[in-house]
Amino acid sequence: MTPQDIIDATNTFGRYGVPEENIFQEVMRARYLDYFLFSNSSNAQYGISIEDLYENMKKTADRLGLYEGDADTYARVYTLALRVDPMAFAPGAGTARQEVRALLKEAGKKAEEAGQTILFSGAENYLPVLDDLFKDLTTKRIALAMNSPEWKEKLHMVFPRGRMMMEEELDADTEAYNYIFNWETSSIAHAASITRRLSEKGTMDVLIPYALLLEDSEEAEDARKALAAEGKLVSYYDTDLGGKEYAFLRFAGEKSPAVSFGESGFEAGAFHGYDTLKLSSEDFAAADDWNIDIYAFNGSPALQSILAGNILDLDHSIGKVFEGLMPGRLSAGYYDGLSAEGISDSGIRKDLISSAPAEEGDEGIAVRSGDLVITVRDGSVKTAVIPEGTSCVLAPGILALRPSGRYTSWYLKLYLDGPVGQLFLNTMKAGYSYHLITERILRLPLPKADDMVIREADALCRKTAESLAKAEEAWRNAKRDSVALMMGHGQA
Repeated sequence: MTPQDIIDATNTFGRYGVPEENIFQEVMRARYLDYFLFSNSSNAQYGISIEDLYENMKKTADRLGLYEGDADTYARVYTLALRVDPMAFAPGAGTARQEVRALLKEAGKKAEEAGQTILFSGAENYLPVLDDLFKDLTTKRIALAMNSPEWKEKLHMVFPRGRMMMEEELDADTEAYNYIFNWETSSIAHAASITRRLSEKGTMDVLIPYALLLEDSEEAEDARKALAAEGKLVSYYDTDLGGKEYAFLRFAGEKSPAVSFGESGFEAGAFHGYDTLKLSSEDFAAADDWNIDIYAFNGSPALQSILAGNILDLDHSIGKVFEGLMPGRLSAGYYDGLSAEGISDSGIRKDLISSAPAEEGDEGIAVRSGDLVITVRDGSVKTAVIPEGTSCVLAPGILALRPSGRYTSWYLKLYLDGPVGQLFLNTMKAGYSYHLITERILRLPLPKADDMVIREADALCRKTAESLAKAEEAWRNAKRDSVALMMGHGQA
């Protein structure tokens, strides 16, 4: 539903005597009544009267309260409630990012191609897309697993043809599923245990926070070893969801000869997997390493040569000497804002910094002099150092790093803008897009340097950026002056 559709439906419910806070209650009631009334073959064939519908509505009063209007008006409420997307009116359901919708659309396609039994685990993480899944998979037997007893009860009412359960109930579940989608929030061990619910040739997709995948515990290590040894992992894509890093793991029903590593892309609202390296399942199991960076770096022949020559120390990462700045709460007031357009190779375009109001509780990344900002614009990565005397709040889509030691942002800028830094940044490319994630940039190796080299690189970058900024400003002025020069006089 579009925002206007929601407003229109809310207003119509209001005319029928249903206040906004009660809409979801009436949607639950209508869905529940529709399923059980028309499960009766006689009702399905001949329909029911408005009076019968009204009387059945009263039978749900103990669970959902009583609708106070008359029978005719309730019939209109019931009809409207069946037409709307229920989760658009569910308090606490939130919204789903385009990337999340694309992933679940992809999961729906996989489910459609599979057999009859489908499981969507971690369902509370993608509530806004559940209605689409049930509409698209009308012939499937769908089960939803979640961690919230409250949502289990609500979703049972909204999607009565589905089977609702708690995540802990999966251990005792005897159903064999032909397809499973699992948004994992507990542990990689829990994700591995769900694979036991697969049918003999079932397939499974797992979306798990990257940090959770690499959790340092004996249980997690055992789970990773078991999954690798089974040889059913088909692909492993690093995935950016709103600036947070996830691993998207795809498992086949039978042993796979190889594992593909790469990046998730979401062009045109659809999921795309971009492969950068393929490794035999035996070699992957023998490597005993789920660090996506290793496979991303080895997918580049140039980086293979650099790393093989021990030119860089992988343990000396950017994150050892810089910290990533995360969004924080802002106080009410006006702030100078920096957009991606204000970041160029030469530095910050101060003429493009503008003041904007923020309300109490708004979030943003506040940067100060000496911080490095990173964004993607016009198909390439742009970096700039915040100049002296400048502080601002970053627009979405801009990352920020702050020096925590002797390495400066000018040194880091020169490295990232240079050919070696670009090779590493290109490992985060999916199609024509970059998926820059702060945590992943912090894991990139940084050349070690003594104080003298740092000072020389710092000075070189400052001087060159200053010259470039003057040239860029002169060119902007020339283009501006061309109007008066060429258009301000009549023909000779």
